Amino acid sequence: MRLYAKMAAQNIRSNVRFFAPRMGTEAGLIACFYIMLTLAMDDRMRRVKGGEYLPTFMWMGVAVLALLSAVLMLYINRFLMKQRKREFGVYNVLGMEKRHVGRVLFFENLFSSLLSVAGGLGAGMIFYKLCSLVICRLLQTDAVAGFYYVTPGTVIPTAVFFLLLDFCIFIFNRISIALMKPVELLQSRSAGEKEPKVRWVMLGLGLVSLGSGYAIALATQSPLEALEVFFLAVLLVIAGTYFLFVAGSIFVLKTLKKNENFYYRSQNMPAVAGLLYRMKQNAVGLASIAILATGVLVMISTTVTLYAGYEGVLNKNYPQDLYFEAGFSKEDGTSQSLSPEELERMMRGTADKNGVEIKAIEQNEYLYAAYLLQDHTLYVSGEIDDYNMTDVGNYFFITADTYHKLSGDTVDLAKQEIAVCSMYDPSGIKDITGTLTIHGTAYDIRQNLYHFPISASYLASSFACYGVVVSDEQVLNDIYLAQKEANGKYASEMTRRIAVTFADYDKAAAVGDSLDADLRAALKEMSDEGDVIQYNLNTRWNAKEALLGMFGTLLFLGVLLGAVCLFATALIIYYKQISEGYEDRSRFQIMEKIGMSHQEVKQTIRKQVLLVFFLPLAVAGLHMAVVFPLLTRIMRVLMLFSVKLFACCTLGTFTVFALVYVLIYLGTSKTYYQIVR
Repeated sequence: MRLYAKMAAQNIRSNVRFFAPRMGTEAGLIACFYIMLTLAMDDRMRRVKGGEYLPTFMWMGVAVLALLSAVLMLYINRFLMKQRKREFGVYNVLGMEKRHVGRVLFFENLFSSLLSVAGGLGAGMIFYKLCSLVICRLLQTDAVAGFYYVTPGTVIPTAVFFLLLDFCIFIFNRISIALMKPVELLQSRSAGEKEPKVRWVMLGLGLVSLGSGYAIALATQSPLEALEVFFLAVLLVIAGTYFLFVAGSIFVLKTLKKNENFYYRSQNMPAVAGLLYRMKQNAVGLASIAILATGVLVMISTTVTLYAGYEGVLNKNYPQDLYFEAGFSKEDGTSQSLSPEELERMMRGTADKNGVEIKAIEQNEYLYAAYLLQDHTLYVSGEIDDYNMTDVGNYFFITADTYHKLSGDTVDLAKQEIAVCSMYDPSGIKDITGTLTIHGTAYDIRQNLYHFPISASYLASSFACYGVVVSDEQVLNDIYLAQKEANGKYASEMTRRIAVTFADYDKAAAVGDSLDADLRAALKEMSDEGDVIQYNLNTRWNAKEALLGMFGTLLFLGVLLGAVCLFATALIIYYKQISEGYEDRSRFQIMEKIGMSHQEVKQTIRKQVLLVFFLPLAVAGLHMAVVFPLLTRIMRVLMLFSVKLFACCTLGTFTVFALVYVLIYLGTSKTYYQIVR
């Protein structure tokens, strides 16, 4: 065994160009895996403000990273085995049996795995504290004191997962070598030199898959439907990308070959012919690069947009600092809501007790109910069966008098007239014109409003939200009673709340827990024996904490996974450059022998490399452009409505990624040129 171990160590040193990136990649994956797993299991991190989202998102990250690690390690192994099967064949010819070669291979895998695991765990332990500090900074909370990075619950699962992954890869390699003859091992590097044929079935499947994925992305309008079909669209685009790179590229190259004016030129013939003979192997790697690049763009652009736009989300949903409504459920089954005047008195007393000054209080009294909109008619759930999610909307009803008090503007309405406002997208109201039938009564839409004084605040914004102004209390009460009868026990009650703005927001936020406790205590004093307190307090500072927790954690996860995908992209490009270099060296030497100048050979190399390695970047940009409308609608589910911000972040992400991609190309192309020359 000592002999095999020495041979394995010598092989690793001799092939350091291949093994070093492999071990570095695995160490990096292990470090990221360890950091995510530790963040998911660190109880102190989940107790910081906004940290309640960490375990959920980090466990999702662990699952995604485990899948990425398996795919990437299999790709690296495929490349290494292709380069070294000839070496194993020489061992067979010189007298070593396959079982002896297998032992050498075992020690190579053992040494590289142990070094990778040790290096990855060490890096993870070192950088975990930095990552925890970054997350606390993103959450805008105090850093967690002390260190937490060496526990059996995180070290052992990480090491075991990657050692098992490496062992499975070793078993696969051992079986592959055992099934091949020595002659096949010697000729494995030069296998597959026949000119490929166009795979028409695969080409058709690629066009259908990619076209279907694009159609879903462009046609889906509802945010909830976008969320439902997103992964289907992703799978179709991935399948279509692989099929078209494999079959479509051959079709395009053969079409170029048939074009005599293009093909029979010294600059074009070598590049096109060379790509034709190896495009099947190239295509899979190039499709992988395109998919990984698209993944980087999607993860980074969306998470950066969410985090950068959280202030806009707060301003949109919480124009005031605090929203308060309360009441009691009686033993006889009736409910009693406190009037806005009672709520205001309670709030002012509580604010004085806690030493905070109230700048303004708005008294909100409205009816909120969900309806289905079809043919200028609002239906309640159960009245129609055939509808889609775009028909569902949240509707807020107030009187013209309330509208005037809250906004300062006047709306003159007759009994059967209403004014309507699309609360999230004013331009969307163009679909509701003429009349609107509500519970059998047709109301003329007299005016389209571009501001509604009631904030949706804590309500889900994945549905359309509309504000409706009616003429007076009688009309509002008629609608209230009609929906009570139609919805039964699911009917909505009139909402009576106050919206509070404090003179010093930071001071109010600092005593927010005390305000909450004092309001609850005051309600308890007002209640009778047997009453159940109905209490709803929504504050801007709690919403900010929740948004920072969600968006900050998503940003960290997106950047970390994006970095892994970017590194995987760089690694695939690096190995592809090496592989292409070894395959092209003899070809370009022949070209020089038959009369091509060194400059012509260099131009041919540059044209082929540029075509091969910048095609995935162009495809990733195309994918991102097509999926952008779908992502925009998904962002609405997360309450982000600024398309301009999302577009700027996406464009910025693509620009930065393209620059990094160019740097990766320039760095790896040097290795290619060195091999070819």
